[in-house]
Amino acid sequence: MKTLIVTIIFAVTMISSSFASVTPESELSIIASPTVELSVVNVAQKDFFQVAKYNTDMDALEFVTADYVDYLQIFDESGKLMYQLPVMSNKLKISKKMFDTGAYKIGFITKNKTTIQFTNLTVNG
Repeated sequence: MKTLIVTIIFAVTMISSSFASVTPESELSIIASPTVELSVVNVAQKDFFQVAKYNTDMDALEFVTADYVDYLQIFDESGKLMYQLPVMSNKLKISKKMFDTGAYKIGFITKNKTTIQFTNLTVNG
């Protein structure tokens, strides 16, 4: 009886852990530099960003997106909306000067306004 209970507990543990979605953070990262780090919330969002890079000469984040972006929203670490900026393009640059050191969430509101693509931004200095 003891063996049966241990076997059932082991099986339930293995089944529940197989359903857990654990995505390594490196798979979510789209920009990794000493100055800024940008990651998507889930791996499927990576297709939204055709180009995502940090331009050290201009000190800016540069994006080319798969969809036309109407607005860009920037939230601080507490979730408070800091900026909502019109973009009206699929190409955009965001100056690092807009950010102090810390963590931010950036939302890309697409033209059809049915989805917001969120990213996590960490500014190191």
